[in-house]
Amino acid sequence: MRWAFLLIVFLSHLALPVVSGVTMNGGRENSNLEFTAPDEVYVHQNETVSTYVTVHNKADQNQAFTIEPLALPDELTVVGLPKTEVLVPNHLKQMAFGIQADANAPFQNYTVSFSITSDLDATVNETVVMEVHVVPWSNLNFGVDDFIAFTVDELVRTSVAVNLTNNATQSDDVTFNLYTSSNWNWGWDMVNTNGQEAYITMAPDTLSYVYLWVEIPAVVDGTPLAGTGPRFTLSAVSGLDKAVSTWNFDLLMNEKRNVSIDEIETSTEVAPNQDVRVNAVVRNVGNTPNTLNITLQGLTASGEPLSSMGPADRFNDSGWVVALFGGLEGVVLQPNQSRVIEIGFLAPNEFQGEMHVELQVFASGAKANTKTARTVAVINRTSSATLTYEASGCQAINPNQTCDVTFSVENTGNSYNSFLLRDGGTSDGFTLELPSETLLLQPNEIKTFTTATIQASPEAMAFTLGESSIQILDDTGSVVDEVSVSTKVAPVISWSFRNVEEQVNAKGRLSIAMEVRNEGNAVDGLIVQLQSSHSVDMGFIPPDIAVYEEGVEYPRSFEINDIPLNSNFTIRAWVQLPQDQSTNGTVYVNTTIRSRLSPELPFVHTSTGDYLGVAWQPQPDSDDGIDWGGMANTAVLYVKAWWGVVASILVAGIIIYKAVVDRERRLEQEGTLPYQQTENSADDWMSQYKEKEVAEIPSATVQPTQSVPKEAYEAMFRHQHGAPEPSRTPVDTNLVSAATVVLDARTEEAKKSQADSLLESIESGDRHQPLDANREIMTVKEENVPLPSSNNEPDEPMDDLEF
Repeated sequence: MRWAFLLIVFLSHLALPVVSGVTMNGGRENSNLEFTAPDEVYVHQNETVSTYVTVHNKADQNQAFTIEPLALPDELTVVGLPKTEVLVPNHLKQMAFGIQADANAPFQNYTVSFSITSDLDATVNETVVMEVHVVPWSNLNFGVDDFIAFTVDELVRTSVAVNLTNNATQSDDVTFNLYTSSNWNWGWDMVNTNGQEAYITMAPDTLSYVYLWVEIPAVVDGTPLAGTGPRFTLSAVSGLDKAVSTWNFDLLMNEKRNVSIDEIETSTEVAPNQDVRVNAVVRNVGNTPNTLNITLQGLTASGEPLSSMGPADRFNDSGWVVALFGGLEGVVLQPNQSRVIEIGFLAPNEFQGEMHVELQVFASGAKANTKTARTVAVINRTSSATLTYEASGCQAINPNQTCDVTFSVENTGNSYNSFLLRDGGTSDGFTLELPSETLLLQPNEIKTFTTATIQASPEAMAFTLGESSIQILDDTGSVVDEVSVSTKVAPVISWSFRNVEEQVNAKGRLSIAMEVRNEGNAVDGLIVQLQSSHSVDMGFIPPDIAVYEEGVEYPRSFEINDIPLNSNFTIRAWVQLPQDQSTNGTVYVNTTIRSRLSPELPFVHTSTGDYLGVAWQPQPDSDDGIDWGGMANTAVLYVKAWWGVVASILVAGIIIYKAVVDRERRLEQEGTLPYQQTENSADDWMSQYKEKEVAEIPSATVQPTQSVPKEAYEAMFRHQHGAPEPSRTPVDTNLVSAATVVLDARTEEAKKSQADSLLESIESGDRHQPLDANREIMTVKEENVPLPSSNNEPDEPMDDLEF
């Protein structure tokens, strides 16, 4: 029943002449106790009024509080005390009791006191003091019903007057207050006022008027709604017993029809021959449901209405079409409800121009409150495009070669436009060729140009980077977009073998030497490998700058880095031909070089070396000291082999000497003139051989030789020997080398064939017998030549260059 108790407490000031809580007795704060109580209590004669003391248990355990009267006048009686209540920790308790005045108690003030004790602490003894007023009865009555309603209009100050009668037997000082939950402004039209209160003194059985005013605010955002308004409570407080008389009245708003344009775009841009819509938000700001009337009015550039037309929901002017969308008049809007309408503009197919429009809106029944807002649509042609490309092979362009680039353009502007490609700059070493065509595109259309090419120069170095900037121009010649195409020259790997030399010495070692030339376009490195068709000893003789495996006796591979362009270096290798094979054969040796830049592309040179089987190899003689017979036979063989050469040299020397002597004699004869020549007769030619004394004759003076001009000498020489033959064209060295190779190969085949025939005859037992004339020589040789040593190990073959 707590709610019933609270209701009694709040209504007790109306039923009983008691004013409590105007001032409160706060009491003292104790560590275990805290209390509050009214300072004043009003009571009539022969009446019991209710009052209270609220206690607070601040201890951490249950505590029982007891209230007892301490000092009480004889004219007053306490009802309901003493009283004890148990409170749990940190709880409040209102302990109520009554105070009764005697029927003959004088109208005066009395002081009463009460004590509060606790069972938890015996030292706790708090005192509560109250002032009790014994007063006569008051009787104030308003002359109208308790509730009344007034209809008011916005922005109007409304005056209110009501009468009040004092029906008591004594004069009364009445205080007036006005209470409302609204924020409307109000005030008093009375003489005695004090801020929010007004005062009058009323004699018994008299009537007085209370005057006040209320300012009615404007209807904003649909509030207050029509037929609604705040409630005001006028209270009259008696100065006798503080009794309160109240009167309530409501101020209800009248209908208000109004509209507002909350939002509209003041300007917009539209593309040529395109449409655009402008949004506007209109709202019913009246306090009653209503419909809206919406129209459009065309304006000139200066803001004057077009003379050719009035307000409408659609009109045409100067190629423009303007229309209202979503402006249905039958749509009912509740108070403060809004809706969105659209104003559509269709621009002519021109690149400039504008259209001004005024939006006119009013609520039905309130045309005088028409609201307007203006907007303008301006033709704005935007020229823009997006250029994209697809490049094929531009990151690896061979010198003097091209890559293809396909360009596509998208018209991102708001009107048709034509576009052209232009070279914005290309790096040195590259040449850009663009198509000269012009493409016409509608908005958002995409087209592709003819394929463009980028060419690298013939002298371009590998890995040369470049960039081509391509611009797209619109029909005004302005650059609307630009892209860059990256390019790079691809490495060209080219190695050549030159001056290849292959020799086999007497020890069966094949020596290989070749020049390798970097004919590409990149500083490259090489990986050189040596491979043989037979398992033989072989290896490279690496250059000083080569890198190869450390600790390998015969390196079969090495690397060389950073070989400049058009530079040569020599690769040297050797292969020991096999000496223990049963048949003749050929060793194939591959010298493979691989580029560091492109190791998957090998360059191979194949060398060959022929070898003899064991049966065909010459057997070396055993070394058993000095073989004088063998040396003699060898000397004979040398004489037989070289006597013709020596004889030819001697004969040639004699011939040459004779020719020189004859030439000198001929020159002397040619220098003798005809008159200087003497003739000898046949009779005295022997006389020159006779010994006779001849007188000493002085030596004759030698006449100087007559000099002949060069031109005369040349003419005489041509007359005697004829014209000189023109010099013949020398034979091509490659032809001589080829002929030499063919002759060597045929000679080698003939020797092998003869050796094979001899071996077959020996194996078949048909040994060739020497001639009868040679048997004696063989007998002498067999007697003089010592037998070979029992050591069957052959001597090391002699090199051809060690004779």
